[in-house]
Amino acid sequence: MLKIRALKITINTDKGIYGTPLLQFSDSLTIIKGFNSTGKSTLFQSILFCLGLEELIGGKNEKTMQSVLKSEILNNENKIEANVIESNILLEIEGNTIVTVKRYISSESKNSGLVEVFNGPLLTEPKQYDYVPMYVHDKGAADSKNAFGFHSFLENLMGWELPQVQYKDGSFRKLYLQNIFPSFIIEQKAGWTDFLATIPYYALLDKETRALEFLLNLDSWKIQQRKSKLKQDKNDLIFDWRNKYNEFKSLANQIACQIRGVGTQPEIIDSTNSVYLVYETEERTYNISEYISTLEEEYEELVDLEVPNVGEAAEESELRINRLNEQLSNYSINLSSTINQKNLAISKYKSFEERLLELENDKVQNEYHLKVKKKGAEQGFAIAHDNCPYCSQGLNDSLLPKDIEIVPMQIEENLEYLKAQINLIKIYISNHKNDISDLEKRIDLFNIKISETRSDIRTLKTQLTSDNRLPSIELIEKRLKLKARLDLYRRKYEELASFQEDFKSLSDEWLQILSEEKKLPKSLSAFDYKKISELERIFKELLGEFHYRSKTIDSISISRDTLMPVVDRYSLKFDSSASDFTRAIWSYTIALKETSEKFDCNHPKLFILDEPGQQEAGDNDLQFLLKRLGNYDSTQSIVFSSFHQSEETFRACTKDVDYELIDLGKEKFIKKYN
Repeated sequence: MLKIRALKITINTDKGIYGTPLLQFSDSLTIIKGFNSTGKSTLFQSILFCLGLEELIGGKNEKTMQSVLKSEILNNENKIEANVIESNILLEIEGNTIVTVKRYISSESKNSGLVEVFNGPLLTEPKQYDYVPMYVHDKGAADSKNAFGFHSFLENLMGWELPQVQYKDGSFRKLYLQNIFPSFIIEQKAGWTDFLATIPYYALLDKETRALEFLLNLDSWKIQQRKSKLKQDKNDLIFDWRNKYNEFKSLANQIACQIRGVGTQPEIIDSTNSVYLVYETEERTYNISEYISTLEEEYEELVDLEVPNVGEAAEESELRINRLNEQLSNYSINLSSTINQKNLAISKYKSFEERLLELENDKVQNEYHLKVKKKGAEQGFAIAHDNCPYCSQGLNDSLLPKDIEIVPMQIEENLEYLKAQINLIKIYISNHKNDISDLEKRIDLFNIKISETRSDIRTLKTQLTSDNRLPSIELIEKRLKLKARLDLYRRKYEELASFQEDFKSLSDEWLQILSEEKKLPKSLSAFDYKKISELERIFKELLGEFHYRSKTIDSISISRDTLMPVVDRYSLKFDSSASDFTRAIWSYTIALKETSEKFDCNHPKLFILDEPGQQEAGDNDLQFLLKRLGNYDSTQSIVFSSFHQSEETFRACTKDVDYELIDLGKEKFIKKYN
């Protein structure tokens, strides 16, 4: 709930103090009546300014306010009477407690973003009250953890808890008050041009729908919020999974192993053992644990061997050098061949990418061609019927000679063919990408083999030139190398368990997200349908009471997607006259409040309407509106209107209406204090 209790404007000028008397508002309907240029807009804007909602009139801070509050005061002949030195507004409001808000428009020492909040009814019961300085429009002003954010304070005062919603940049932030207030505060210039017309642009997805979902406390809002949260969770998990995979790949590369059981994208993993590493040799492929066992056996055999001296091992060393040179040659040939294969695969990969770009461009051009042709056919253009628009001679969709009896593909067929080609090329690209990755792994393996073989050859050659009585360093060095390799693989194997646990944990989270997505309703809940049906019923009933005539009322409905009034899925605005659309906005604004009240939702039970009788909506219809507002016991309405500057119109519109009047008269309402 939010109630406007009292308002007072004070302006210090070079000619003395100007301002308004204390204005107090009824708990039900207050009509603020006055001729044009008497100050109605100034009072309306002052209320918004003190609530930090001046964005509803097109901007922030003092630049949105009338010149009488920030630069100069004009007399009734529109001549400058005084120059403004400092001005401020006091607004007494009530929610779960009563506070008074003070905000400066023009001041040397006080910024217009400052809001002073007094803890009590400073205007209606003036005395000393503690106050808290707050601010609006800067970062954090809506943050519920910020004790100095005025909009956060106002949200709590109204008993609201605004949801986190998704913005167009993908981030989740609070739904701002400025998104919601246009559903019950309507200003004169833009407010009557569309439903919720003055919602500021915050790059919020479906901003009107988000506001309406909150006002009516729909399950769809919670479902949408959950969907958005799950989408964000999925994106976060995909990011974490890829990072973990890259770390795992780095581990595998350090020991020349391949990853099995897990890819770059999240997937469901049955057990930790589903994720493992393999080591490939020319003879076979080992699981990493099997390969470590093989290394252990090989090392034990070397340890058991007696170390011969150089002389004893000389003949065997020469034979081994020959065999190793042969192996080195084979490895080098295989490496060169594999590099050539990789370069060829990269070349094909690039050509496929170029071809894909060409096909996608052809597809776009054909779609444009088809769109133009269809539009032409709908409008009866000759070219759409494959005829020249000037001579009516037939045209072919082909450049082939006429004597060749080949039926060319039509645009639709060509599009289908291009789509099939694009899908095929994408498969080729994916396959070649995998082939390139496999070839790179083989190249790395051959490089390791070549390096190890060269090292063995150097060791053997060194040994052949050593003293024959010395022990053979080849076997000793082989033991050392094998021991170092075994230790490395053991260490990396211990790290594997951590990766297995992490991937299993991420997989479980992925399964949970997918399960929750499946459980979410794909449409509105039964309770949502009930609320929207009631909104539609009240809205159509009010259209009848306000004599809406542009369309048959039975053809009008509330969209279950956008929650806005539509005819044949299009906005009611496009099928309504200007006066009828004003009636539609009255009806919708009231219907939102009554539906919310019936289901105990979030409407604050407040209306502030600036010139609702514009667009010649009709005095009788305006009288119906005012009468309905005046009959609400627990809803406050403040209506600003000139009543076409006619006392007769005012009396007609307020006949049998229960209201309190603030009459601004015919002259400037802001006057100099005596």
